[in-house]
Amino acid sequence: MPDRALEICAQLAHRHAARLGVRTLDTLHVASALELKAEHFWTFDARQVKLALAAGLKTN
Repeated sequence: MPDRALEICAQLAHRHAARLGVRTLDTLHVASALELKAEHFWTFDARQVKLALAAGLKTN
């Protein structure tokens, strides 16, 4: 797991969880992608897509 992934996970949850209905694993997946400097985020999970877009990632 990337070094700052848990910190970023908590930040994403604080900013977006209530509004988007995302769960802990959703925020952890997106946080890991952000920490690893991913350019695209690929998923079939609708909640993760919403969060990834809100976090500035390009999605499928």
